This record gives sequence, structure tokens and C-alpha cells, in this order.
Amino acid sequence: MINMKKSKTFATLGVTFWTLTAIFALLPSWPHLYYRLSPQTSSLLASTIASTAIQAQESLTRPSSPTPSVIPDLIRDPSLPNVSNTLPSVDPSLPAENGLIIDEIGVRGEIHESEDVQTVLKQGIWRVPNFSSPSDNCQLSPENCGRPIILAAHRWGYLEWTPAFRKLNSFYNLPRLKVGDTIKIIWEQRQFEYKIYSTETGTRITDYSANLILYTCQLWNSPVRFFVYANRIN
Repeated sequence: MINMKKSKTFATLGVTFWTLTAIFALLPSWPHLYYRLSPQTSSLLASTIASTAIQAQESLTRPSSPTPSVIPDLIRDPSLPNVSNTLPSVDPSLPAENGLIIDEIGVRGEIHESEDVQTVLKQGIWRVPNFSSPSDNCQLSPENCGRPIILAAHRWGYLEWTPAFRKLNSFYNLPRLKVGDTIKIIWEQRQFEYKIYSTETGTRITDYSANLILYTCQLWNSPVRFFVYANRIN
């Protein structure tokens, strides 16, 4: 009787162990299975990303007299230089393509620009139009004065993306970023650096004082997004 109980116990433990092993083995690939079973998810999430951009454009009104964008005193790191409209020097060794680098999560992708959201998000990282670019300033681009740079990308992307492309061009690990992490943008062969001062989940952008805003969607169709707010430090 005792031997039978021991056998049942070991059998139960064995089944539990292999079940957990299978679950953990499948965790990295579950988004692929989900998107395979629901092939419209990527297009639906592209529309969700676009709706956030539309909300942002509707939320901003042009000031009557543009003033230079500055880092608010409440969130400026006193140890950092007071950055306003100065541009970093051109570095010919930098790529000619504009790109985003986030070392903490392995992002290193080209920044694309287009009004066609469905198409541009298939290419990777999208700069939302009608907002600033890194090289804008109030003298040369008064229409964008005081506006942040806004970059968006899919959380997971598309079935046709390779794992290597997804790692470099998706915002899959964006929620892992924390306050104090740095972000780099290569723009017109100049390197701009930004420091994160806030992150949040929500349905819309809540802080337009940031110099840079990144956002992405959930892995499934949901109105909730993840936002990162950062200010320039170089």
C-alpha cells in the first residue's frame, strides 16, 4: 500500500514537472501562436497605434507665439547640461539612415516616416507626423515648436518578420525600460541622447512636455498602451 502511494506521488510530481516544463518552453512562442490563430491582430493593433497618434494631434493646439521647448525644472536633472536648441555635431561615421537605439532592450532599428500607418508599421519604427524631429528648433521649424518627438512601433509585429528583425525593430521589451535609462536617436548623422524620466500605461499620451515619447500596444487587441517619456541630455 505504501509503495502504491509513493508511486502515485512520484507519477503526480512527474506529470506536474513536465507540464510546467512544456508551459515555460512555449511561453516565448505564445505570441506567434496567438497571431497565427488571429491573423488580423497586427492590422487591428496598427489601427490602435494610429488612433493614439490621432488623439495626440487633436490634443495639441498651436501656440499664438511659439516659445522654445525647455526641460521643465521639476524633471530636469541638475547634473545635466541645459539643452535647448543646440544640435550635436555631425559625425560622418554614423549611418546615413535615421535610427533608434535602446541598448537596454536591444532595439536598433531605422526610423520610418509616412502617413500610411498600416504600411509604415510593417517596416518597423514610425515617427508620428506633425510633431518634432530631433533636429527641429523654434527658429527653423516654428510650426513644431514645443512639440515632442513621438515614435511608435508594434509590440510584436507581423508573422512574416524574422526573430532577428523583430528584436531590433519592435517595442516588445519597451515595458522593461525604467526611469534613468537612456535612448539614442541617430538623425541626419547626429547622435541625440535622451534620459527616461517617466513611464506609464494608459489609453493616451498625458505629458507633452517631454522631448521624446515612445509608445506601443499590448500583445493583444486592447485600448491600453505603454508610454515612455524622456528628455534630451546632450
